[in-house]
Amino acid sequence: MPRVGRVLLLGAIWVVATLFGLGVAATTTIGPTVLSLSYNHGVHLGDLVAFAGAYAVAAVLTAPLLGGHQNKK
Repeated sequence: MPRVGRVLLLGAIWVVATLFGLGVAATTTIGPTVLSLSYNHGVHLGDLVAFAGAYAVAAVLTAPLLGGHQNKK
């Protein structure tokens, strides 16, 4: 894959992972509040789990793309 295509794919992977985490955070209140941001808003444990899962998947998808070039004979 050309370098530009690989960079765009990597960017897209991480943007989608971030949007997924933000989507979960904006629409759910799963688990206890672990960080209060204001009197009516905070970071819930479910938000952290969603981000951790999304970023773990993004990291697994990123690893082969950054694996370097193998010489083909």
